[in-house]
Amino acid sequence: MFSTLDWKKLLGRTGRIVLLVLFCAAVFWAENEHAIALFKGIEPFPFGDYMERLVNALLRDVFVLLLAGLLWFRRKRIPDRLWRYEPAVVLGVLYLVFAGFICSKMALDPFFLTTMAIPAGLMNNVVIVLLAGIWFHRNPIRRNEVIYFTIYYVCAVIMLTDMIYFWQTSMHVQSIFFRNFNIYSIEGVFSSFSKKEWAGIVAFLAVMWFAFRLPGPRRHKPNTPWALMVVLGYTMAFNLLYFSGSQLGLFALHESGLWSEEQVEKSRREFRDMLVTPIVPNFVGKAVFKKEKNQLRTARKTRKLTEKDKDLMYRLGVMRHEPFQVNRKPAYDRIVLIIFESVHRDYLHIYNKNIPKEATPYLDGLVRTYPHIDHYYSSAIPTTEGLNATFRSQLLFDGDIDGRDKPSLFRSLAQHGYESYFQSASSRYYNSEFREYTEQFGMTHYEAREDLEKAGYTGASGWGFHNDQMYKRMLEQLKKLKGQRFIYVTKTLDMHQPYPYYATKWEDTPESFRNNQIVTIHGMYWVDQTLQHFFSEALKEGLFDERTLYIVTSDHNPHSGGEYTKLVADPKDRQSIAPIPLIFISKNVEPLRSLRCSTYASQVDLAPTLLCLMGIQPPARFIGRNLLQDYYEPDNALGFFGDKAYYFSRSLSFVDKVDEPYPAHDYEDSLANFVMYTYYRNGLPLKDDAKEKH
Repeated sequence: MFSTLDWKKLLGRTGRIVLLVLFCAAVFWAENEHAIALFKGIEPFPFGDYMERLVNALLRDVFVLLLAGLLWFRRKRIPDRLWRYEPAVVLGVLYLVFAGFICSKMALDPFFLTTMAIPAGLMNNVVIVLLAGIWFHRNPIRRNEVIYFTIYYVCAVIMLTDMIYFWQTSMHVQSIFFRNFNIYSIEGVFSSFSKKEWAGIVAFLAVMWFAFRLPGPRRHKPNTPWALMVVLGYTMAFNLLYFSGSQLGLFALHESGLWSEEQVEKSRREFRDMLVTPIVPNFVGKAVFKKEKNQLRTARKTRKLTEKDKDLMYRLGVMRHEPFQVNRKPAYDRIVLIIFESVHRDYLHIYNKNIPKEATPYLDGLVRTYPHIDHYYSSAIPTTEGLNATFRSQLLFDGDIDGRDKPSLFRSLAQHGYESYFQSASSRYYNSEFREYTEQFGMTHYEAREDLEKAGYTGASGWGFHNDQMYKRMLEQLKKLKGQRFIYVTKTLDMHQPYPYYATKWEDTPESFRNNQIVTIHGMYWVDQTLQHFFSEALKEGLFDERTLYIVTSDHNPHSGGEYTKLVADPKDRQSIAPIPLIFISKNVEPLRSLRCSTYASQVDLAPTLLCLMGIQPPARFIGRNLLQDYYEPDNALGFFGDKAYYFSRSLSFVDKVDEPYPAHDYEDSLANFVMYTYYRNGLPLKDDAKEKH
C-alpha cells in the first residue's frame, strides 16, 4: 500500500520527532540537575526556590529554540537581508557586544527574561537605521543615501558615548550628563583618557565610517509596506513579550509565595531593562527634556534653624556645644563590623526572659564580658536607611541625591589609608545595592551574592547566603588581609522577616525550646551558634588580636508584627524605632573604658565614635556624637521612620510627626525643623559647610 518513498518520509519524520523528544528530555534533565545542585545540602529543601530556578531555565531554553526555529524557517532570505541592510547589521553587532558587557557588568541572570530582553533591545536599537534603509532602498538617490549614512553614523556615535558613560557609571546616559556638559567637563574628559584609549575611540569611529556600505542596484525593489510591517511588527512583538513576561513573572512569584525573590526581581528588572533601552531615543530625551531641581536650596532657605530651635536641640542633647574629642593616635588598625538582619536587642536572653537562655548563650556571654550599650536604638529602617545612619550619621536617606561627594565612615577612613570592604548576603540587585551603596556610602570593595557564587560558594536560598557561608567567606578574606589596615563589614540575612532561616537539626536543638513553634527563637540560636563558630575560627587563625576591634550590631530592629510582638512584651520597645544590640569585642578593650553601657545612643552615633577612636576628626555633617566622650548635654537616641522623628532619653521620650500642624510641645516642632534642616543640608555641596555653622 505504501511506496518505498513514503516509508522513507515516514521514518524520516518519525526520526526527527524522536530526536526532538530525546533532545528535550536531555535539556530537561540537565536543567533539573543544575537546579538541584544549587540547593543541595539545604535543609529543609527550598522547593519553591528550586522550582523558580528550573522553570526560569526551561522557559529560556524554549524561547531560544523558538527563535532558532524562526531563523531556520527564514534561512534562505537571511543572506540577502544581511547584505541589503548591512549598516543596521553593523549596529546590531555593536549592540550585542554592548549587551554582553551590560550582562557581565550587572551580573544579570542568564535566564528567560534576560534572554527575551536581548532581541527586544536589538530591535529597539537598530529599528531607526532599518527604517532609514527601507526608505533608501525605496528611492536610492544621493540625498537619501546621505540621510541613511547620517542616521547610521549618529546612532553609532551616540551608542559609543553611551557605552563609555555606562562603563563609568553603570547607567545609560542621564540628564546630569547634559547639565554638566561644558568646556570644563570636556577638558576633564579629554585629560582622563589615555592615548591608547583615544586611539581606540578614533579607530572605532573610523571603522564605523568605513563599515557603511550599500549594495549595488537590485532588479527588484523591496516591498516597502511589507518591510515596514515586518520591522515594526518584530519590534513591537519582542517588546510586548518582554514587558508582559516581566509582569507575569512578578505575578507568578507573588502568587507562589516567593516574596523574597519577588522583591529581588523588582530590583533586578531595573537593571535588565537597560538591555531593552533604546539608546538613541534615551540620549535625545535626556538632552531635550531637562528637569532642573532647585528644591533643596529653596527648602534650605525656608528650613533654617532658628535660635529657639538650636536652644531646644541643645537642651535635648541632639546638638552639642563641645567639639569632638579625637584620639591622638588610632586605637586599632582594623575594624570588623558584623551586622545582623532585623535583630532586636530583646532577642537576646540577657535582655528578655521570653528568649530561652539556651538560645543565645554566646551572645549573652559577649554582653557580660565586653563593652556594650544597653539602650542603643535604630536610627532608621529598613536596611538601606539603617546602614545610611550607621555609615553617614544621617537620619534620612535619599537615593536621588548624588552621594559620591558626601562624607561617610568609609570615605573618612580611606582618606587616612584604610581600605574598606562590604560583604552582603543578598543579591546585588536588592534595592540596587551594588551601585547605590558604593556611590552613597563609598566603600572601595563591594561583594554580594552573585560574587560569592562566582567564587564557588553554594547554598544560597531565600534572601541570599546564610550566616555560615558568610562567616566562612569573611574568615577567608580576613586571613588574606592579615596585618593590613581596613574596615570590613559583613551584612547577614538569616534573621530576615517574616520567618528567619536556621539549619539546626531537631536533635541538635536544646530541649528547652526544641518543640517551640516560634521560629525567631530557633533563628537566634542559629545566629548565636554561627557567630560562636566564627570567633572560634578567628581565634585559631590569629585574627583576634589587640589591634583588631570587632563590633556586633544590627541593621535595624524588626518591623512591627508577627512573632516580634509575641517576644518583646514592652510596647515602648516595639515601636518602629526600637533597641538593637551593640557589642564591642577585642583582645584590647582599654580604649573603650569610658563607654557607659547605660547611655542612650542610636546608629547615627556609631560612625563619629569609630572615627574618634581611630584618631580621625568626624565630618561636620555627622549629626551623631562620640560615645566615648562626656557631654554637658543629655545623652539620647534619635530615629526617623514614616515621617516621624523618635527621641529617647532617661527623662524624656516622644514621637514627633514632621508635618504635625499642632505639636504637643516646642521640642516636637524644633526637632521636626532639625530633621528637615539636616536632610536638605546634606544634599548641598560640601563647599556650603564653610558658609554656615552646624
